[in-house]
Amino acid sequence: MQIKSSKKMNLLEALQELAPESSKNTLRSWIEQGRVLVDQIKGERANQIVEEGQLVSLKSKSKFLPHGLKIVYEDDQLVVINKPAGLLSVATEMENELTAHGLLKERFHNPKIYPIHRLDRETSGLLVFAYTEEARDSLKEQLEKRTMYREYCALVHGHPGKGTWHSYLSENALMRVETCTRAEGKEAITHFETIKEIGDCSLLKLRLKSGRKHQIRVQAADAGFPVVGDQKYGIEEDKGKPLQLQAVALHFDHPRTKKNMTFSIK
Repeated sequence: MQIKSSKKMNLLEALQELAPESSKNTLRSWIEQGRVLVDQIKGERANQIVEEGQLVSLKSKSKFLPHGLKIVYEDDQLVVINKPAGLLSVATEMENELTAHGLLKERFHNPKIYPIHRLDRETSGLLVFAYTEEARDSLKEQLEKRTMYREYCALVHGHPGKGTWHSYLSENALMRVETCTRAEGKEAITHFETIKEIGDCSLLKLRLKSGRKHQIRVQAADAGFPVVGDQKYGIEEDKGKPLQLQAVALHFDHPRTKKNMTFSIK
């Protein structure tokens, strides 16, 4: 993105012409991050004078953050990331170490980044975070009304074919999720189908109708088809193997434009 200044103005004003849909806070953050150039020289401050005819340009944001976190899409309302396996999504009461949420807040100098959903530490793939309360409320509503589409890919033991796992789940005192009665837990629905069979295993496409902690892993194990590499709900022979579960597709309506946003890492 670039623009030639039509008159003498400060750098912030020039950026407003370059990206009128972006807020002043976002424009200032671009300058702080060193992404703004004036005649190919890094812009230093928002009130820096830009002379008529000077070229103001915006460098692309680094796609990768520390610890393997990748930016898939970002605007003033939200950011979609590809989280690597081994990284927590957000801090918990029991665990307050390095997280995807924390890395985003540090990278964008923005303490108000709202998690919309989570992935298990061992699960890689797509996550969306909101930058504004407007976006947070819209995305949370879509999640609750089950209009947000989330698709996973998993390698499981056995050959489950195609179908739906429907159960109720709750977490015990040892932080292990278990199947329970309707009165004791929350509803969990997972639609699945086999993409291909690989020896004694199957590669599955799974679509979440609900989103509960460890949902796919628990339901797959309960059905007799544990996810390969699952250290918590899997089989003894898989000890030490990485979890073969990834969030590969995410669809939702943009909070402001209402345009359907589709992301895939297949």
